[in-house]
Formats: sequence, structure tokens, C-alpha cells
Amino acid sequence: AIILSPDRQKVLLIYHKLFYRWQQPGGHWERDPEANPLVTAQREAEEETGVVIAQSIPFNSKYPLVPLVIDTHVVPEQPKKEEPPHYHHDFRYGFVAKSEALTAQAGEVNIGDMGWFDLDAPETEELQTAIAKLRRFGLILA
Repeated sequence: AIILSPDRQKVLLIYHKLFYRWQQPGGHWERDPEANPLVTAQREAEEETGVVIAQSIPFNSKYPLVPLVIDTHVVPEQPKKEEPPHYHHDFRYGFVAKSEALTAQAGEVNIGDMGWFDLDAPETEELQTAIAKLRRFGLILA
């Protein structure tokens, strides 16, 4: 989830301990009962950060399930989870938060590992691509 502050001037990031970098919140689709990846993105964002989503900001209002960005990357082996290296396919959607209030959720992200950042702060190319699309289509100011 690419989550913007209510004034659309900041982006919410979490510190990912596996990749050692700040990135957008996300997670895995749960086949039942989630109908689509947009629902998953919102659920994961709210679960991980306690943020309340006010609205989604679709890339194309006629096709709200089309994500801002689709990113495929390798996730390294995770012996503790008994997971071999594998690919993740991220469907990244845009949202606006109701407020900047964040709440640590049990078993999720610690409050010190999440925060609001200037839109130019994210260093990952994938996140900058999503922010550039939001700007290009007038969904956030330049």
C-alpha cells in the first residue's frame, strides 16, 4: 500500500527487517474471504500500522483494481520460516489516511519502525515510480 497523509504531502513507510530498508507496508493475500488485491493492500496497511484508510486513490477510476505498480522481486531464503528463496509479485495501490495516527499492532510492526516521510525521501526505485505516477496523474501535487 502506498499510503499518503491526509494532506497528500507525506508517505507512510515501515522499516523492513528482512531487506534492511524503509518501504511501504504490505503483506500476503488471503484467499478466503478477500476478493481482490486492493482489499488485501488496505487490510495489510491497517493491520501493520494501525492507520485508518480514508479512501483509495485509483490509478484509473474506471478500473480501480489496476494497481499503480506491479513489482516482481526475489525474496531470500528464510530458514526460520522454512521458506526457500521465492518470487513475490507486489500489486501496489494508493490510499489516503484519515489521520497521521499510527498504532503498533501485536505481532506486526513496532511503532519505532514506522513513520511518515517526505514524498521525495523514499530511496527505492519502485516506490518512487508509484509516487511519480500519482504526481503525473494529478493525484498528488508536484
